Amino acid sequence: MLQIAVCDDMPEHSAHVLRLLGGYQESRPGLELLTHSFNSANQLLASLKAGYRFDVYFLDIIMPEIDGITLARQIRRVDTNAPLIFLTQSISYALDAFGVSAVQYIVKPVNEDVLSETMDKTISALKQEDEIFFTLLAPGRVVKLLYSSIILVEYVTRTLKFYLTSGEAIESKSIRTSFGKAVEELLDDRRFLWFHQSFVINMSHVRELRGRSFVMTNGMDIPIPKPRHAAAKKSYLDYLAGI
Repeated sequence: MLQIAVCDDMPEHSAHVLRLLGGYQESRPGLELLTHSFNSANQLLASLKAGYRFDVYFLDIIMPEIDGITLARQIRRVDTNAPLIFLTQSISYALDAFGVSAVQYIVKPVNEDVLSETMDKTISALKQEDEIFFTLLAPGRVVKLLYSSIILVEYVTRTLKFYLTSGEAIESKSIRTSFGKAVEELLDDRRFLWFHQSFVINMSHVRELRGRSFVMTNGMDIPIPKPRHAAAKKSYLDYLAGI
């Protein structure tokens, strides 16, 4: 079952999205959705503070007191990876939406086909993240790491150091191949980006693109070499846009 939060200060807009989600569920036998409606950012934040978590968030951007972008930043402090889908009547916030790793940016009134396509893509990505492992040969053991749990990989004197969402950092045995060859399997997945001779990052765990560095959800600041900055930025924005 997928837990879905819909936050919009306009009750009629929330009701419309909930109706579309109900129709989407009916059109896909076996899919279970449990929707939760919030009339303000403060209501949703109170729910998160109480310990509730959701698999997907639909957030209106223009709301009083706390806007959707600020709300998204608060969500990212407790949930680094859940899909965020923005709803708004203005396209002027699109780049801000990218800055908090939004899955989609939907202009109101929400179209049924657009919502269905967005949900298909979101559910597919969630399933993929739950199923793919990287097998790491660590000293004295073999560790299976979910791709979704890998924040970044650092190359340190012929070893790979994996920084994980659990807070752990696990090092591999000494490798005999190049860094690129060792992480080739990860690079086949569109989430992972190699832009620095010593780092591969999981773009789903980027907190923000700040100047010439990626700030990761574990707080690490990964510098982007000047010759690679334009290409790395484009790759990241393409990833966020689903290109």
